[in-house]
Parts: sequence; structure tokens; C-alpha cells
Amino acid sequence: MFRKKTAGLKAVKPVCLLLLAGACIIACAASVKRPGQAAPDRLSGTVPAEDVPKEALPLRLEDIRKVAFADVDGGEAWADCVRYMAYQGILGGAGTETFRPEGLATRAAVTAAMFRMSGEDAPEYAGTYEDVQAEDWFAGALAWALEAGVLEGAFTETSVFAPQRPVTRVELAVMLARHAGYMAGGAERDQPPESPRQLQETALQREPPQRMPAAQMSLEDYRDGGAVPEALVPEVSAALAAGLFRGMISDTVFPNIPVNRWQLAQTLTALAALETGEPLAVELAGKLGVEAVNSVIADNHEAVRAKVEEIAARYGAVGLQVAVLEDGVVTDSFACGWAVKNADPMTADHKMRVASLSKVGVGMAAMVLRDRGVIDLDAGIGDYWGISTGNTRYPDTPVSVRSLLSHTSSIPLYGDDVSRSRGAVEARLRGNQYNSLKPGSVWSWGYNNYGFAVLGMTLELAGKDYLDNILDQSLWSVMEIDAAFEGGEIRGTDKLVTIYRHDGSVGRSAESQRNYKRPAAPGNSGSSFAGGLTISAKDLGKLLGLLVNDGTYQGLRLLSEESVELMETRFDQILSDGTYQALPLRSQDGIYGRDRLYYHTGSAYGVYNFMSYDPAAGDGIVVLSTGASAARDANGIYAVCGDISRYFYELTAEPS
Repeated sequence: MFRKKTAGLKAVKPVCLLLLAGACIIACAASVKRPGQAAPDRLSGTVPAEDVPKEALPLRLEDIRKVAFADVDGGEAWADCVRYMAYQGILGGAGTETFRPEGLATRAAVTAAMFRMSGEDAPEYAGTYEDVQAEDWFAGALAWALEAGVLEGAFTETSVFAPQRPVTRVELAVMLARHAGYMAGGAERDQPPESPRQLQETALQREPPQRMPAAQMSLEDYRDGGAVPEALVPEVSAALAAGLFRGMISDTVFPNIPVNRWQLAQTLTALAALETGEPLAVELAGKLGVEAVNSVIADNHEAVRAKVEEIAARYGAVGLQVAVLEDGVVTDSFACGWAVKNADPMTADHKMRVASLSKVGVGMAAMVLRDRGVIDLDAGIGDYWGISTGNTRYPDTPVSVRSLLSHTSSIPLYGDDVSRSRGAVEARLRGNQYNSLKPGSVWSWGYNNYGFAVLGMTLELAGKDYLDNILDQSLWSVMEIDAAFEGGEIRGTDKLVTIYRHDGSVGRSAESQRNYKRPAAPGNSGSSFAGGLTISAKDLGKLLGLLVNDGTYQGLRLLSEESVELMETRFDQILSDGTYQALPLRSQDGIYGRDRLYYHTGSAYGVYNFMSYDPAAGDGIVVLSTGASAARDANGIYAVCGDISRYFYELTAEPS
């Protein structure tokens, strides 16, 4: 049984309900109980709507901008949506002064916001979920959402609610569509809520200024529309057609990635515009939008595919993958040849051992731990091993994570025949087995695979977890990347690529790679960190996009901007091969027609790989090959990769 509206809102016909200018939101704000400041998903730092003088209504932009959060200080459209939702009492801050706009929106927070927007009283919570108690701050909101059907289809769990789990785009779309349908059903609930299809048709018929402009695309028009679960297509289609995601989604849905708090504020403002027609909500929602990338590569897909295949054949590649970025987004991918010769054709979803491109993954793991406050880039690595170590020739200069990332640690350049087990590595660190060069100095530079074995182990010991898990928790799971430093640990082991040498022999078979497993405990072995990362070109392209976009992916902050800047910080001194060393990226100026590229190469057992990006233009490319010639071009890049990269950068260059 549904509870009556609060704040004196009178019963109205469904069609009238949708035309009330702000009634739902204002009534909601008046009825919200404002608890203490401790919980980050609770209301704080807001201007209560009941304190707004009547003459101040309808709301004006200057009214909502009285809401001040220290971490929401810009004039972007999303910032005003945050202020609007806070002003109305729908979303609160993480304390009296902050909103945490880049924090992920949790199930509890979204459910509470939906309840507040309804303006209804909360029913008693009946103990539906074993992980939610009646005294929990969101329990009443959850009880309302269950009765209203707002959660129906959004979450698959039956016994638990998982209140702190982040909400994904598809889950939010279902909740938004069901909320709008419920609100359109009438104040006394004497009529059923609108169906998602009715909601979609109604939204498409509305015109400004009464309502927010509606998107005209159907789900089939989105690049990944087929990834939406079939059972949820009506709700997701309705939410998209109603323009509720217009500030987040252009031509690609990314249904399974989470939503952050400023994105939630955008969608709720759009929902308010749809449900109430409140003029300021309509105005703010009308400002939202994200343009699809104009892809030169996708527009010329067949010509690019033919060129890629021609270059692959020129250098004798058995199999090859390419992924391209334009304006920081993976816009296209290509695959040709064989993943397993004469048995399994190469696809964009196959996973290849990428050799030294792995070092970029290790570098990202270091920055994840830095952002978490787990490591100090400049502390001695002995702090994380629990031992006393360092180059005794330079007692005041520690061997640090930073020096390992830049290949300047003064650790000797041991070959592959030297053990990477924890005991063996620790013995060398204890035994002061360093060279005579000063740690951290560019003059100490020497490309050091063994050093990255030490680095990976150091990071696992510091983080008390496998690097795979560290990266998966912070980056890969959000970005829907299937990767691992040991090939047998990826989810899609049926997609492993056999590595062929140029003479046709097998460097590493797909079957043998399925047996590559993690050591017994984190930090027990460093054998995989210099070159064992197994991943597709398309997923590597996503990681490049994370760097191009200064640590954000689809609006989500995954790495701090400072950490990306650190990865791109190069020594001023150019190295003898004409390159610059960063952390751990390499860099050249004036290459392939671009002022500056950051990149990394990788080769082992027959793979010749290259990943690079232009930070100024946002363009980038990943080329993974097996069986190709080892020839290099004038820039020192493997020619099979360099020729494809040159073609790409020339094709996507801005006209002069």
C-alpha cells in the first residue's frame, strides 16, 4: 500500500502530475529528514528548500549557486546540476563543505534520492534484505522503492541489497524509467504506472520549453546497444529516449560501467525536468550534452582495414591487432591473420602477451597505489620489503619506486637466467648488489627488465595483493578489461594467441600460456612484470585513453591527474638513442608528423608491439603483432608497427 504525498500535495490526474512545475521536488525537499553529517551519502551542505522565501520561486540560477561545495567550484553544466539537487535536498554532500563529485554513486544513495524525489512518506522496512537493518539511514527509502517497483529488474540479488555497491548505467536507467513511470501513475495510485514504452513515447512527444529536449536515437543506433540485457531493453530505451543520459552518453552506452555522483546529479536533474517541468530543471537539463567523436578511421574503415592487412603481409605477420583512439576514445579496431595458425582466426577479442608494454601496466599499478596513499614514489623500496637495503655508495639517495620506473635504480641489468623468486631477489637487495651509478640520475639509465621484476614485487608487497587485483579493483573492472600478468588468469583463456616467430616456429603456444598462473602469494615472484601482461589491443587502447584523458574514463576519475602527469614527466636529458625516458613511458618529439608522442615498445618470443599517443590531439594507436619481421624504422620502432602508426597519424592529423 502506497503512502500519501507529504507537504500537502493534492491528488491530481497523471497528466497533470507531469505538468506541475517543480511540485514533486519541492514537496520532496520539504519532507526530507536531515540526519547527521557523518555518512557520505547523507544530506549535508545544502540549502533547505523550506527555507527558500516564497518570492524566490520559481528557482533561479543565482538561487542554487548559493550552495557551496569546496570540490564543486566550476561553471560546468554538471556543477549546476549538483547545486540544483543539493539545493532541493535530493543529494547531499560528504560533509559540510564537500560533495565528492567523482565518488561513485552507491545503491543506497541512489535509492534514497529516488525516494526523496517522490515526495512520499516512507513505509516500514520489512527486513527484506539480510544486509539492511531497519535502523539504517536508507531503510525507509528502500522500503518505498520496493513498494513502488523502482528497483524491479535493476538488481539481480535476492537476499542482499549490497547498499555500498556502485550503481551501473544500466541499473540507473532501469530505476529512472521505473521512477518516471511510477510518478506518472497518479498521486493516489489509482492507475498503474506508465510502462517504459509509454514513457518513451510520451517523452518523445514533448517539446521544449515544457520539457527537456528528448534524444531521438533508439537503442539499436548505439554502438554497443546489443550489450544491454534483453530483459532491460525497454527501460534503458525509455531512459535514453527521454534524454536522461544526455550529459553522459553520445553514441555508446557502456551499460556496465558505474556512475559517479556528478553524473547522478545530471540524470536526476533531467528526471526532474521530465517529471515536473520545473523551469530551472528544464534549463539545466537542456544544457547537458556530449558529442560523439567524429571518427576519421571509422568513416574510412574498409580503406584502413585494407591498409593494415597490406602492411601486415609486407612484414610477414601471422596475426595482428590494431586499436585506434581519436579524441581520447577508442573509435575502431582491426584484426587480421591467425590467433592460432590455420585453426583460430585473429579477432579484436583475442588476448596477446604484449611483452614490454607490460611495463606501462606496472606503472599504472604504481600510480593506483600512490593515489591510495599506499606508496611514496621516493621512499626506499626496503620499506616495503621490510629489510635494510640501498646502494651503499649513495647512502643518502634511496633506491625508490621512481628510480625503478625510470630504469635508473642502479640495480644491475641481470639477464633472464637470473631467478626472480622472492628469496633470490631479496638476497640480492640485502647484499648491496648495485652498480656504481647514482640512483635516480638520468646518467644511470639502463633499460632494465630485472628492475621491473623487482618493482612489481615491491608493489605487491606494499599493496598486500596481486597486481592483477590492484589494477582490476581500480581500473580494469570499471573499464571492462580482461587482462592479467599471467595468461592463465584471464577470464577468456579460450582467446589466447599463440606467439609465432618470423621463421614460423612457435615462441609460446596458447596452450602453454593457459598454464601460466600466479605465485602462491603476492610478491613471491617477479617473473611476469617485465613482459607477461596478456590483453587485447582494444583493451590496451582503453588504458591509453585513460592517460590521454588525464586519468578519467567516461567521466569517471580512475587515476589522479597528478599521477598521469607523473607518468608523462620525462628527464630533460635526451638519451643516446634519441628518446626521452618518463615513468615508465618513453617519448620522442617530431615523430610520425606529431610534435610529441608518448609510447612504449615490446618484443619477445616473436611479438613486436607498439602503443603510442599524442597528448595534444588525443589520438593514439596500439599495434600488436606475432610472426612479423624484426625490422625497425628510422625512429627505432618495429617497422610493422611504425608503418601502421605513421599511416594512422597522417590520416587523423588536423589539416594545416
